[in-house]
Amino acid sequence: MSDNDYKYLTPISPSDIKLEIKDPVDNTALSQAQDIFHELTNANDSPEKGKGPIDPPSLMTVAKRLGDITEECDSYIVTAEEMKAAFDSLSDCERTSLMNIHDRVKRFADVQRGSVTDVEMDIPGGKAGHTVSPCKAAGCYAPGGRYPLPSSVIMTAVTARSAGCQTVILASPRPAPITLAAAHISQTTLFLRIGGAQAIATLAYGIQADNAHGPAIPQCDVIVGPGNKWVTAAKGMVQGFCGIDMLAGPSEVLVIADETGRAEVIAADLIAQAEHDVVARAILVTDEETVLEQVEGEVRRQVELLPEPNRSTAKQAFTQSFAVVCADVEECIQVSDDIAPEHLEIQTRDAMTVGMKCSNYGR
Repeated sequence: MSDNDYKYLTPISPSDIKLEIKDPVDNTALSQAQDIFHELTNANDSPEKGKGPIDPPSLMTVAKRLGDITEECDSYIVTAEEMKAAFDSLSDCERTSLMNIHDRVKRFADVQRGSVTDVEMDIPGGKAGHTVSPCKAAGCYAPGGRYPLPSSVIMTAVTARSAGCQTVILASPRPAPITLAAAHISQTTLFLRIGGAQAIATLAYGIQADNAHGPAIPQCDVIVGPGNKWVTAAKGMVQGFCGIDMLAGPSEVLVIADETGRAEVIAADLIAQAEHDVVARAILVTDEETVLEQVEGEVRRQVELLPEPNRSTAKQAFTQSFAVVCADVEECIQVSDDIAPEHLEIQTRDAMTVGMKCSNYGR
């Protein structure tokens, strides 16, 4: 196949959409996560291996083997002093941006919390109602992959604080200074410098006592935040023992576009998602074949303008990306609802009207 014949957005029919709806838990990752859980608890007295308190030396062994921390590191904890030092080291521009993001997220989280209130009503013989109370300990996960994601820190930890959680524990492997700074400004109680399934296991089952590698870690009542397939598999293992936000599949964007959509803008937004991760998906749903042709051409042109490693990452992500040509915008909406994308973008005439007809997105 020549380069000109290659399709970044593989065309599929609306009837084939169900083949693209994937189980969020990867079976291989689940098996590997189970092995990690067993290794982390092999020194404790739990009758069910993989479901007891975490053994600190085993945690250090796994974290070093999987590249969370260096061989020289002797602790799974980032200290409060390190987090503050990272915040102080930021440029004025970075610090201002981080503080503005924190303020915006906090104000919205406070409004959300205020919208959920205690209620009570009279019933024959007494009262009925409910009260709203926060979890004691919230576990927040922030990915530590190709690019730092301080936004994940703020959107989880700040929300937990606004909810009234007394303890907020953050986990992120190989944290960049901006990640540490975000944890500082978000008032993180403890920062675990570990990731993957081993982080989720530690957040769920805790560490019983202070030890040579760090302090005791309380069991978290809920675990939230995005992560890779091992994080998702581990969340599936601990749900029921503690709460989780959801089992999220690979990150994705879906764009609904008609003939009014600008191909260069649509392509740029698809690429922005594709360069995020090699397992990300960029999806175009349109009622016009010409729109697909124009966007395909723009994707081909713009991808080559990316620096490395963004270009290679995007190209790999486009191998599982696709486009759907529908009969009309109503069918585009149905296809989008069937896929239930994480990110949904509408580039059509009367975009708000089309958007309000969409039901499944944002998770």
